Amino acid sequence: MVKDNPTWAVVATVDEPPALVQAFVAWHLSLGAAQVFVYCDRPDDPLQDMLGHLPQVTTVICDEAHWLRVGKSRPRRHQVRQVRNARDAYARMQAEWLLHCDADEFLRAGVSVSDVLGDVTQDTDCLVVPVAERMHLKGAPVATIFEGAFRRPFRDRAAKGRKLFGPDYDLTYKGLTGHAQGKTFVRGGRPLQMSIHRPRPAHNDQDISMQRAAADTLELLHFEGLTPTYWIYKLSRMIHALAERDGMPPSDHRRKQADALIAEPKAGSLLYQRLKCPDDAVLDVLKSRDLYVAQAFNPSDALSRYFPDTAIDLAPQSIDAWLRRKKARVLSYLHGK
Repeated sequence: MVKDNPTWAVVATVDEPPALVQAFVAWHLSLGAAQVFVYCDRPDDPLQDMLGHLPQVTTVICDEAHWLRVGKSRPRRHQVRQVRNARDAYARMQAEWLLHCDADEFLRAGVSVSDVLGDVTQDTDCLVVPVAERMHLKGAPVATIFEGAFRRPFRDRAAKGRKLFGPDYDLTYKGLTGHAQGKTFVRGGRPLQMSIHRPRPAHNDQDISMQRAAADTLELLHFEGLTPTYWIYKLSRMIHALAERDGMPPSDHRRKQADALIAEPKAGSLLYQRLKCPDDAVLDVLKSRDLYVAQAFNPSDALSRYFPDTAIDLAPQSIDAWLRRKKARVLSYLHGK
C-alpha cells in the first residue's frame, strides 16, 4: 500500500562557506524536508550558531567525542567520514526517507517531493535521483555562485562522446566533471547501510530494490565548481590527499583532470573554462539530445524565509575570499611543489 505524504530528510557532511550551507538548508526546507542533518567536519565551524534557530535542523559538531560515539577515532579519508555520518543520520532520523548528498547539490522538484516518494511502492528500498551538473555560459553575468545552466550525462558510448564533444570528453565522466550516478533517497527502517551514491546491503545475500525518478519530477543539481577557484581547490585537495596517502583512489576522469592540473598548475582557470564553459557547438549538441537544462536556480526566496535577519553573500568573490582565508594551504599546494 502506497502511503500519502511520506516525510523525508537530507544529510550532508560539510566544510564549506557558511553561505553555501545556509542556502543548502533553506532550499531543502523550502521543498518540504522534515529534517536536515548537517555534520560539521571542522569542530570550530560557526554553523551551529547560524542554524540554531531552525528546529528542523540537526547540527552535529564532528569532534573526537562524536567520532568515538559513531565508531572509532576520526577517519582520515573524508569519504569515510561522510559515510559514517550518513549512517548515523539514518539511525537517528524520524523521517521516512533519507537523501545523502553534498552541500553543493540541490534537489530540484517538478512536483511535491512527498508526492513522488508517496508513489514509490512499499517493496522499493531506494529512489535514485538523476543528476544535472551546472555549467557556465560564456559571456553571461555571474552575480552569484548559482548562475548558469545545467548539463545532463551523455549515456552513449565513450567513442561517440569524443566525436560529439571533442578530446576533452576524456577528462569527464559522460560529459560531467563530477559524477553521473546521481544520489539516492533511502527508505528508513530497512537493513541498509548508507553510502555515497547508493546504499549497501547489510547482508551479502540481500537484494536492494531500486527505482529511478524521472528527471522532470526530481533532479539533483550539482554545482561542481562553485567558482573556478573553488573547482581548482577541490581538485588540489584530492591531489594533496593522494600524495599523503590520505584519499580514496580517484575515478579515471578525476585522475586525468588532476594530471592536467599538475602539469600546468597556473592554467587551472583555463582547464575550468575548457571543461565547464561549453562553446556554441557543444551547446547545440546538448540541446538536440535533451541534455541541456536552461531553467535558472535561485535560492534567494528560501534564504529570506529561513534567514530573514541575515545578510547572506553568495557572490563568487566572497566564496573565493573564504577559500583564501580557510584553505590557503591547499590552494597553494601545487604552486609550492
